[in-house]
Amino acid sequence: MTNTSSHFIEVPHAELYVEQAGKGDTITMLHGFLVDRRQWDHEFAALADTHHVLRYDARGFGRSSIEPGSYAHHEDLAGVLDACGVQRTALLACSGGAATALDFALAHPQRVSALVFVGAGYWGRFADSTPAARAFLQALGTFDVNGLIDSSLRAFTDGPRRAVNEVDPAARRHTEAMTTQLFRRETSYWTRAAQDQRTPTPSALERLHEIDMPTVLIVGSEDQVEVHRLAKEWLEGLPQASMYVVHGAGHHANLEAPTQVLGIVREALSAVVMAVVMAD
Repeated sequence: MTNTSSHFIEVPHAELYVEQAGKGDTITMLHGFLVDRRQWDHEFAALADTHHVLRYDARGFGRSSIEPGSYAHHEDLAGVLDACGVQRTALLACSGGAATALDFALAHPQRVSALVFVGAGYWGRFADSTPAARAFLQALGTFDVNGLIDSSLRAFTDGPRRAVNEVDPAARRHTEAMTTQLFRRETSYWTRAAQDQRTPTPSALERLHEIDMPTVLIVGSEDQVEVHRLAKEWLEGLPQASMYVVHGAGHHANLEAPTQVLGIVREALSAVVMAVVMAD
């Protein structure tokens, strides 16, 4: 794999840990809000052969700090891109990272070439229809660390229909390691989200028709029903959206089906290149 460079970028009230590798068109990877940048280990290594790949720990995740003070995740993304000299990028994003990407695409449409979402989420749209999902919300309310780790794995990695022994053990261990580190932090996104985070008004969900760029929605068949509903809402509302269901995968579908998801990502990026060539 191409050599990786890493550094911290200062944004208001935080330092964000960033990694870059490769050359060419940029793909920026935004992790889900139960994990960190390591969600994209496979994609980061594989795509660095053909692209400039960029990933970072969002504020309050992984190696990135979070301090008291107002912020918006899509403004953090703008700060990272500016510091890395990136004018335009494709965004590969999961769950809460997809919310960040959607907000950024509305604020800076000229800077986004394509959107690829895995298990897309949006602010305030929580899963709550299964016992494990409700247990996660309850644990979040009291910040029960062990409860958060256990219920998030049962709700989002295992999903509503699978037993633990039906889930790829390596993918589950990798997710558990990231989730455990997150919820055992003294100060994290989840301990500060309610106080300081700003989200756009009106919500991006009311402006989907304005996001007119190639968009691919990837959803694991074993993800929560609310995630499937949101994906269908985006499929209908986004002008250039298509959707893939990855069978036998939960919320972080790329961790359970890395080859399949990488193939979908490569296909989406190739389609963008072809569209540019045709336009010229």
